[in-house]
This record gives sequence, C-alpha cells and structure tokens, in this order.
Amino acid sequence: MNYKVLSTILMTVFISSIVLSGCKKEEDNIKPKLPETGEKGIFTDSRDNKEYKWIEIGDQVWMAENLSYTGNDIKNITDNYDWFDNSNADAWSYYNNTESNSSAYGVLYQWKAAEIACPDGWHLPTDAEWMELEAYLKEKGYSYDGEKSDKFAKSLATDSGWNSSSNSGAVGNSDYPEYRNITGFSATASGFRAYTGEFDKNSDECYFWSATKDANDLYGNRKLSFDSPKMYTFHDNEKYGFSVRCVKD
Repeated sequence: MNYKVLSTILMTVFISSIVLSGCKKEEDNIKPKLPETGEKGIFTDSRDNKEYKWIEIGDQVWMAENLSYTGNDIKNITDNYDWFDNSNADAWSYYNNTESNSSAYGVLYQWKAAEIACPDGWHLPTDAEWMELEAYLKEKGYSYDGEKSDKFAKSLATDSGWNSSSNSGAVGNSDYPEYRNITGFSATASGFRAYTGEFDKNSDECYFWSATKDANDLYGNRKLSFDSPKMYTFHDNEKYGFSVRCVKD
C-alpha cells in the first residue's frame, strides 16, 4: 500500500478516536433532564391574612410550606400533661413552645386540630392523595438516581436545615444537588411533639398528617428523615403533634 495513503488512513483513525473519546466524555458529564415542575403561586388565608406558597405537582396543588394557623377553633396547649390528657386531640403548639419557630416550621397539630385547620378551598390530604403524589414522583423520575423508584425524598426537602448524612441520596446529604427540592415542596426538618408532650427530632425529621384512619384507630402520616432517600408511611396516636400540608380541593 502506498505509504502516503497508509499515513492518511492512520491519521483519520487517530483523529476519529479522539473525537469519539471527547464526545463520550461530554456525554458522561451531561446531567439528567429534570422533570418539569408545575405552576407556583401564593395563597392568602382570609382567617388571619397569613400567606402560603403553593406548588402544582402533577394533577394536585399543595401548599409549599407548613400550615401555621392558630385560630380560636383549636387550642394552644403548652403543658406536657395537658397535651397528653387532651382527649379531643384538637390542640396545637409551636416546636418547643417557641413562637419564633413558626416562621421556619409552622405549627404542630394534634390530629383533630389538623383536620379542621386547613382554610376553605383546601383540606388535609388523605392517604390516597399522598399515594397519588408518591406515584407521580416515582413515574416522572424524581428519585435522586433518576430511576422510577421511591428514593425521591431529596426532591421534596429544602437544601438546608437538615442534619448531615453520608447515606447516598439522603435528604441530609449534599450529593445530587440538582435534585434537591426540585419539586418546590420545601419540606423542612420540623420535628414533632410526642403524645406525651415532649418535643423531638427537630433538624432530623418531619411528619405530615393524613386524614385517613386505619382499622386500629391510628392516623396516617408521612415522614422524611435526614438520613434516608425515601418517604415513609406510619400510623400513630391522634395526640401526636405533626406538621400539616394542605392540598387544594
């Protein structure tokens, strides 16, 4: 073969390999296409003129911050024994009974208070409505790994205020930053109040009430934790103090 022709062929192969290698590196650096978020807005509660951000996720519209309603139809209980002894489960409190905590965490409600606290046009979500949210997040790839899985907690949680975790994809891990709170749901580590009145897990966890009661008279709720990539379902005593996210009627 002519030396000149051979040289040309070898040079072409060499250049092609460099181009292909460069393309592969570029492809490797491309971040996954994030799911599109829905409309956003601000709602004013006419009962107390407090404003709440809201976000459209799939076919649902959720408040994008914790409810902080404290009207006269529900009662503030600070004493631990009185909280435990409140058979109506219609009480609320600030975390650690400190009003300044409401700006970041909203209010913690016992179940009956949670059921009646949402403003007109909004309501406490049922288990079915929570499941609809979860199914949408799975199907649309909101999981931190981009798969259709249940590892989507990071996409619901704020990117600050949580204790640190080394677990891959966990809410408290700063990995996969492009997925942190991409839904705009903005869950905060608001902690909870036990049925015995003690406060716990601020900066570690948050719990949201469901309107659904199970066969054992326990009430549904959803939990996010700093050290996990998942949202969990629990059923607890109605006297626990959990956060509330209202969903639009």
